[in-house]
Amino acid sequence: MGKEIILKVVLTIVGIITTGAVGYMTAKINQYKVKEEERENKDKQQELALKCLLRSAITKIYYKYMDLGYIPQFERENVIYMHEQYKSMDGNSYIDEIYPEILKLPVKK
Repeated sequence: MGKEIILKVVLTIVGIITTGAVGYMTAKINQYKVKEEERENKDKQQELALKCLLRSAITKIYYKYMDLGYIPQFERENVIYMHEQYKSMDGNSYIDEIYPEILKLPVKK
């Protein structure tokens, strides 16, 4: 009879510990998921901000050098690189229309 009581007590303690451990692990997993979602949202916001900056920079180059009627070689190379990065982030807007116009400008050193 005494062994049965000890066995029940031990099993109850093991059950409590197991339940606690599972609950703790579940809470930690949920915390990790929340932090990961926050990180993904922040990354997405940063990507959108960078895309806006690239779009703005390309637009400024467009207006500046279309008015001048030419573009320096270094600026042409820069706009090519910016456009590649912009497109790699799935950028799609009027940039696709003005980019070819920039490339048609005569190059001055």
